[in-house]
Amino acid sequence: MKVKKVLRFYFYADRLEKAFDGIIYRSALGSASIAESERCAEKICGLIGEKQKLSRFWAYLDKVLCGFTQSERSALGRYASLRCGIKKLGDEERRAIKRAAVKFKRRARRIESFAEALGLVGKYYSLISSESAGYLSG
Repeated sequence: MKVKKVLRFYFYADRLEKAFDGIIYRSALGSASIAESERCAEKICGLIGEKQKLSRFWAYLDKVLCGFTQSERSALGRYASLRCGIKKLGDEERRAIKRAAVKFKRRARRIESFAEALGLVGKYYSLISSESAGYLSG
C-alpha cells in the first residue's frame, strides 16, 4: 500500500464515514419486503464490520501520528491532499514532505498487520479521494 493512500485515508476518513452512514441509511430504508429486509440487514452488518476494521486502523494511524510535530502533520496532510506528485512543489515544501513521509514509514511498522483494513482502504478509496469531495458533502 502506498503511503499517500494511507495518509489520504487518515486525513479524509470523515468523508468515508459519511459515505458509510449514507449507504447504511439508504439500505435500511430500502427494505420493503421481508426477504429484502434480510438481504439489507446482512449488507448493513457487513458494512458495520468493515467500518469497525477501518476505525481500528485509523486509531492505529492516529497513535503513530500523535508523536509528530504540527508542521510534520501539516506536511503529510498537504501531501495527502495533492492530486499529483510532489515534483511541482517548491524545494523546501518537497523536502518537508519527504522527511515527514520517511518518518511516518519508520514509525508505522505494524501497518502490514492491518492487511484487511488496507484492502478496504483500496476498495473504498474513490470515496475519500479529493475528486469526490463535492459528492459526499452534498
